[in-house]
Amino acid sequence: MAHDTNRVNLFYNEGFRHRASDPQYSYDCARLAENYAQRANQPYYTAKAFNLLGILYYRKGDLGAAVSHHKEALALRRLIRDSAGIALSLVNLGNAYSEMELYPQAEAAYLEALALNTDLGQQKQAGNCLLNLGVMAAGLKKAEAAESYFNLALANARLRYDYELQASCLNNLAEVHLMHGNFDAARANAINSLKIKELMDNDMDMADSYLILSKASLKQQLVNEGKNYLRMADSIINRFGYLAARLQSLMLHADYWVQEKNYELAYQTLNRYHQLKDSLELANEDVADASFTETPLKAGAINSSGHSFPYFYFWLLFAAMSGGAIFVYRFRR
Repeated sequence: MAHDTNRVNLFYNEGFRHRASDPQYSYDCARLAENYAQRANQPYYTAKAFNLLGILYYRKGDLGAAVSHHKEALALRRLIRDSAGIALSLVNLGNAYSEMELYPQAEAAYLEALALNTDLGQQKQAGNCLLNLGVMAAGLKKAEAAESYFNLALANARLRYDYELQASCLNNLAEVHLMHGNFDAARANAINSLKIKELMDNDMDMADSYLILSKASLKQQLVNEGKNYLRMADSIINRFGYLAARLQSLMLHADYWVQEKNYELAYQTLNRYHQLKDSLELANEDVADASFTETPLKAGAINSSGHSFPYFYFWLLFAAMSGGAIFVYRFRR
């Protein structure tokens, strides 16, 4: 039995590590983790395997399958009263529900996770729950609730010197201030977010802050300053191929052309925006339609896209592998 649980941990970590670079290989690892967890007949380990499967389906865009697996993991974790695991599953469910626009269910999941993490003293996870609640409220145009959640998350991050969360909160607060028409506050928060990103050498995410500064400048009729911020954002977007930010940039370019009464270029830019948006949506649909290939579960090795995992090395590796649960945080801007 000990050998089976060690294998669950090993395949879980191996699968999680390759979840982005090779989803099929990661799926094969998850299925092996599930197989060994069932053999061990211990709910804790079966829940880990379901958690990884839920993460993979979420990343693929199959939200129904993601919810199903995370619910299975949650039920097992409730059965064994694994409070930390329950909180992890609730966050993952909240993420999926939010994507499905099932906002009451998402809010309930995030709030329960927040309460559990607070009781457990898991302040990092609690801060991320607050961030996600704020993002969801902002998406629903509940600006006051969003601002409250972002400020709570920011206070949490400052206490822990969590610069990544601080930068996200400041950017989100800037977006809320833009909604309110409080452009000076939006600029101040975006600048503070930029300073933190510079300290972290987080160049790609600086594009988001420059776009906010450009939006605020345009609203304040500071056209030259705003276009300069937009150029800096475009430079970063081009360097990293940051397509989500490119969509925002194209919309903003169109707004500047309208401001200058160049409606032809505004129209052309909007066409480019819609072409890129449509191509991204089509690519996402193709990914969502692609199913994982079911491969036989063998006692030998996994072979997928050049990966191999020979059992010759198994006993050298499993002692170094952590048995702790890993889950998805949803850092959204």
